[in-house]
Amino acid sequence: MPDRSIPRALLAVLLATAGCGSAAADDSAQPAPGMTCDGGDPMIRTELFFGLDRFDEPPVTQEEWQAFVDTVVTPRFRDGLTQFDVDGQYLATTDELIREDSRLIMLLHDGSQAVSDSIEAIREEYKARFNQESVLRIDEPVCVDF
Repeated sequence: MPDRSIPRALLAVLLATAGCGSAAADDSAQPAPGMTCDGGDPMIRTELFFGLDRFDEPPVTQEEWQAFVDTVVTPRFRDGLTQFDVDGQYLATTDELIREDSRLIMLLHDGSQAVSDSIEAIREEYKARFNQESVLRIDEPVCVDF
């Protein structure tokens, strides 16, 4: 079976081209200093990408995914979240094109250290529970109006 993990070089390219770096567990993202919005308030949008393929096991099922969201994500983000089904792909070091069903969760938050720590806990739990090497995180300052 080919190595289906996201190559580190691809991860770096994704982060560099996203217009914003990933926040490390000890470096929470904050809205840009002095950022003003024509409407709404400055917030941080975090996108988390969860691959569903597992090493030597069947892919994460819809039931397993929803149980993860219900028990791990929702309690940390009670105000809500948005989730999408997405299709990921990359070229493996063997030149094999790897396609993987994935899930994307989008969160809006204040960028505090407590929120960043919660996001890191979600990532670590997913990796441990479903034998994953990584969960891609992208943070970006945005203007939000409800």
